[in-house]
Amino acid sequence: MSLFRRLNPIATQFTSIPLPARTLLRPSIASSSAPRHPSFPGIISPIRTMATPAKKTEWLVVIPDKEGVHEKRLEVRPKHFEGIKPFEESGKFKMGGAVLNEVPKDGNPQNFSFYGSTIIVVADTKEEVLDIIKKDIYTENGVWDIEKVQIWPVLLAFRNP
Repeated sequence: MSLFRRLNPIATQFTSIPLPARTLLRPSIASSSAPRHPSFPGIISPIRTMATPAKKTEWLVVIPDKEGVHEKRLEVRPKHFEGIKPFEESGKFKMGGAVLNEVPKDGNPQNFSFYGSTIIVVADTKEEVLDIIKKDIYTENGVWDIEKVQIWPVLLAFRNP
């Protein structure tokens, strides 16, 4: 007999209760033994222990360009792509690209009307996202208007390749 049951004789009564009912009395069972049911996510969802890392948040970032920086953007664009490659490869950036003011007439970036950029970033905090953006070559070279950046936590409902 376990020490718990010797010290708490009432606990022995719970072992005869069917498993789903026991999970309500002993929530620690809920994460490991109880069947999951979508109607009761708050009752029998997994319990995170300190050994389990918290899920990182995905952040939608929209960064407008400053006025009159079209040529500067195109000049530093290759270095920008080099700089974001480690974030892409590590999965830190889920997607990203230019936001345009209008649909391009052709594939030549010289003819694009850039509004700015957008990125989905995986990070713990909004501040972490902002730190990454501040170190980008577009910010360092005055392309992005960092004062007008918009950053929101998002829960994406679906993804397509």
